[in-house]
Order: sequence, then structure tokens, then C-alpha cells
Amino acid sequence: MPDPTLNLAAAGLLCCALLSPGTLAWAGTALDCLPPLAPAPVNDGETRAAYAAEIREEYVAYFDEAQIYLHCLESARAEVTSEVNRAIADYQALGPEPDD
Repeated sequence: MPDPTLNLAAAGLLCCALLSPGTLAWAGTALDCLPPLAPAPVNDGETRAAYAAEIREEYVAYFDEAQIYLHCLESARAEVTSEVNRAIADYQALGPEPDD
């Protein structure tokens, strides 16, 4: 039976590659863009006070990931718009429909 820890390591590397800003900026479609998970709210005041720095770091990371996600979507939108414009030009180059 194969060693599952090797698969976990490979999955971790793949996730890191997919979540890096440079990778998502080159997305081809919106399906290549992965939305970030929002931090879970901490409603307990004592916990919020004790872990305020860590909670802030989690929110800052979320906001950074959200920006990467939005840039990815914009890149995908720009790519699709470019493809549609090329298709329009190709279609118009066909000329008028011949009469039957």
C-alpha cells in the first residue's frame, strides 16, 4: 500500500502553488479562482481579548486572499472578454450569409 504521507505532502505543495499570488493572476477561467474561507467569528469576549493578535492576523490574511481572488476573477473576465472580441471579429469576417 502506498505511503499516504507522500500524497499529503504533494497536496500541500499543490495548494501552496495554487494559492500563491502569481499563480492566480494567470487564471484562464473563473473556475481557476478559489475563494478564500472567511474567518469564523469569535463571539466570546474573553477569547477575543486573549487572542486578539492572532484573530487580527487571520482577518488580515483573509483580506489578502480575498484581494488575490478578486484579481483572479478580473483576470479571468479580461481573458473571456478578449476571447469574445476575437470570436466577434472572426464571425464578422465571414461576411453576410449567402442566400439559399
